[in-house]
Amino acid sequence: MRALRAVHGGLDAGELRSLGLAREEVLDFSANINPLGPSPQVERAAVEADLASYPDRESLALREALASRLRVETGSVLVGNGSTELIHLIGRALLGPGRRCLLFTPTFGEYEAAAVAAKAEIHRLRSTEARGFRPSLAAACETIDTLRPQLTFLCNPNNPTGVYLGRREVERIAAAVGSGGLLVIDDAYAGLADSPWDTAPLLPSENVAILRSMTKDHALAGIRLGYMVAQPEVVAAAAALQHAWSVNAVAQSAGVAALDDDAHVEAARRVVGDSRAYLVGELSRLGLAVVPSSANFLLVRVGRAAAVRSALLSRGVAVRDCTSFGLPDHIRIGVRRRDECRRLVEALEEILPGG
Repeated sequence: MRALRAVHGGLDAGELRSLGLAREEVLDFSANINPLGPSPQVERAAVEADLASYPDRESLALREALASRLRVETGSVLVGNGSTELIHLIGRALLGPGRRCLLFTPTFGEYEAAAVAAKAEIHRLRSTEARGFRPSLAAACETIDTLRPQLTFLCNPNNPTGVYLGRREVERIAAAVGSGGLLVIDDAYAGLADSPWDTAPLLPSENVAILRSMTKDHALAGIRLGYMVAQPEVVAAAAALQHAWSVNAVAQSAGVAALDDDAHVEAARRVVGDSRAYLVGELSRLGLAVVPSSANFLLVRVGRAAAVRSALLSRGVAVRDCTSFGLPDHIRIGVRRRDECRRLVEALEEILPGG
């Protein structure tokens, strides 16, 4: 089985160069991060990081700060070079030939990439547009009971649909997984979601691991930072496969500072709520079908997604073509500030029929 390279959002320097565009000329709606950017507090910590010394191999200060915040022991926390590294580490630790991985699709491509790399059996529970991309819990529990997967990935809120399952729904999935498997709940977008709920109380069930991405909440995409919280034996199995100095000193310093800056995330959540409501109204006015979302991004049916993306990019606006999710008629739009969203709407008015 060949390795699978997942497709991601974000600007591509080579593509921009071929179009004669400078990065600073493009509004990037293809990535889903805090629309306010990094906070001054986090930027100061990053600048003050010791660049001359090797970073702490264990990210101890950050892990201790996270453990204190989450009320778990330090051995239950693993920091990674973005949550993508952690997804692959847990895949290597728990999967292999003949072992089963269940995915709720359409979803983030790195889960499948990690399972492919581990040569695992991949099973998909696909949600449909007709259901608003909400998974059937009855079908999910039945599938889990039949397959008994060793590893189940659940992105919540889900990328790219924005569907956000509630506590009881996730508890039901965790109960179905039982003691023979591990449910990995990827909380990457929960911090900027409507009415986020805390998954940490699920950890005592022992078959749950939680992934979180500080990249999204604190706009740290340039330095890559995420963490996993799980039972110590799960963390130890993944940590044993992690390369030395995986998390650099700048990321560790910025991460510690970010944990003391909840106000920045709360401010961003308010901006997201306002801008998302504006976008839903304007996109609907343009005749586009918008999937209801609780996250800081929207999935929008536009027809030929690749063509729409290309036309927008030529106008200095980047969106995510969702063909790689199996949704060639949809784009994903990260929610930015309202004035920036207005520019996206104007560009869409130019390229859509009747515009």
